[in-house]
Amino acid sequence: MPMPFCSCLVLVKPEKLQLVASETTVCLGDVVNFTCSADGKPAVHVYELFENGTLVANSSSPIVWSKIMSSGGVFIYKCVANNTVGSADTTKSVTVNGT
Repeated sequence: MPMPFCSCLVLVKPEKLQLVASETTVCLGDVVNFTCSADGKPAVHVYELFENGTLVANSSSPIVWSKIMSSGGVFIYKCVANNTVGSADTTKSVTVNGT
């Protein structure tokens, strides 16, 4: 007797999440470029980028965002990727030298 055909779809929350900053130590006035991307099944439907806990960008596709660093200190950036299965997040810190 032939085996029935099984078309199993494996659903996966976002994985291989990457938050890339062009630089992690900069001077006042420098520009830092950020890229937030991930894989998932189903595809990621919302990306969010936070700076010190405040939402600065969101998109239905991978985020590419630039920031002129206008004040000194350490800034924590967090990328969150969401699909219908779940979410994932990662962080990156950027140090801005100067006052």
